Amino acid sequence: MKNIKNEPTFPDYTDSILNLSCSIQKHFGDEPLHETLPQVDEILSHGHKHVVVILLDGLSMEVLQYNLSYRDFLRRHLLTDYSSVFPPTTTTSTTSFVTGKSPIEHGLLDSDIYSEQTIFDKINKAGQGKAFAVMPFDAYGFKGHENLNDWFKEIRKTTQQEGRTFTYAYWPEPDSLLHELGNGSRDVEKVIRELNNGIIDLCDSTEDTVYFITADHGHMSIQNLFLEEDYPDLCKMLERPVSMEPRAISFYVKPEYKDDFRRKFLDCFEKDYMLLTKEEVLEKQLLGPGEPHSNLTGIGDYVAIATSYKTLLWNKKCNQFRSHHAGLTKNEMRIPLIWFENKPKKSPWIAYYTILGMVVAFIFWILFH
Repeated sequence: MKNIKNEPTFPDYTDSILNLSCSIQKHFGDEPLHETLPQVDEILSHGHKHVVVILLDGLSMEVLQYNLSYRDFLRRHLLTDYSSVFPPTTTTSTTSFVTGKSPIEHGLLDSDIYSEQTIFDKINKAGQGKAFAVMPFDAYGFKGHENLNDWFKEIRKTTQQEGRTFTYAYWPEPDSLLHELGNGSRDVEKVIRELNNGIIDLCDSTEDTVYFITADHGHMSIQNLFLEEDYPDLCKMLERPVSMEPRAISFYVKPEYKDDFRRKFLDCFEKDYMLLTKEEVLEKQLLGPGEPHSNLTGIGDYVAIATSYKTLLWNKKCNQFRSHHAGLTKNEMRIPLIWFENKPKKSPWIAYYTILGMVVAFIFWILFH
């Protein structure tokens, strides 16, 4: 039987988490660098005082649908699914959101916290609202909240401000449990249900607030393979060990092996990985549109991007996960955009005077008819 190559799911930089950020920026008076999301723009035009974006790390469409029924809050309020960025990792995706820049523009493809200007700075400078970040660790000048209940309390606190606010709230689950246990674990389902119920309570306890709940990337159940132990002929062609991610691998190849490396790699992994030169990565705009960052790091002579469940680690000393991300499968690239809004709670006196007015009008109608 002929082996069929797995088709990749490419990022869509007109319908992605980057564009969600651009909609938020535009709503608060800052000019975004990229397109906005029309559906989000329309919802934001409803004029809510507070806007909250909750990002649950690793909550892909597949993970959401597997662990919650269509009756559960997060699935009932699903607006659409849309795209992560490339590579679909926490660092690259969340950096795109908090800066409003594509990966090619911010250049951060490895694990770190972005320190240049963020949308919090831009929104505060525009003067049409105050911006907050609520995270389990100190970041972007905001104090961290490691306890889930404290995290929810802090989100609620930001929606009790006098003026207009934007709040970005990041939580590291279910990603860490998915890495360790894989999708289908009861512990994964438990934490997703805990988040689902906590978000219900949060939404019920706030007023005049619109919520967008999303993820940074998805997840893929994987099989680990080891380059040093299983593919020594490939390793001898490299100048140094691989970098970036096991499912988006950067290879620095010795000059004398440039052509041989491509042939050898594709002989072994053509069904499971797309192999591109650095020039091809940029030409295909996998890292998005825009001017390349002056310190764009991590891209070697070739980048191998997973299109199946197989995952290449340097050796058996590396962390071995059951589920991972950074590749170009649908499970990793497609993420949910969930939406909920509540209106200002009306004062009971408004209802009282409305009923009183109706009674008076009825009495006058009786007397004069």
